[in-house]
Amino acid sequence: MAEGGSGEPRPMQVTTDTPEYCSQLAAEVAEARRTVPAPPPSVRVLADEGQRMCGNGMVRGGILRLRRALLLLRNEP
Repeated sequence: MAEGGSGEPRPMQVTTDTPEYCSQLAAEVAEARRTVPAPPPSVRVLADEGQRMCGNGMVRGGILRLRRALLLLRNEP
């Protein structure tokens, strides 16, 4: 289990495949894109596809793409 700054375990975050979670992930991707000077083009494609899929009711596929985009952004040098 991950630990917080005080050595206490952080509570586990439970997520579900909902349109609300899609929106949350899309916002996280948008915020992360602002902090990376030149994100790879694949991030934009994944984020756009993820948002489109979530908007069309394909929540699970949208979440997968948004998570992948976020992972790529967080691992940018």
